[in-house]
Amino acid sequence: MSTHTKKKVFISFDYDEDKSLKDLFIGQSRNPICPFEVIDNSLQEAAPEKEWEKKAETKMSRADIVIVLLGAKTHRAPGVLKEIRLARQLKKRSSS
Repeated sequence: MSTHTKKKVFISFDYDEDKSLKDLFIGQSRNPICPFEVIDNSLQEAAPEKEWEKKAETKMSRADIVIVLLGAKTHRAPGVLKEIRLARQLKKRSSS
């Protein structure tokens, strides 16, 4: 067993368009040699604004890295754009 601690990752993705991409990514992350573990991912925007932002901040603050999954319409996904701003405020590393 490896003595290296896996990085904790928060995944941001377009919930309406790229859920299957997120599911595939999480499936691949379960490989024992993967250097990270997914601890949380984007929230649906159905929650009231302040509550959504607070939950997203709580979840993202536990992550070492934020990964943004890019699909054809991600640049127009309001939740992803908010999560990217939040990641920057929290000074999280990001990968895309």
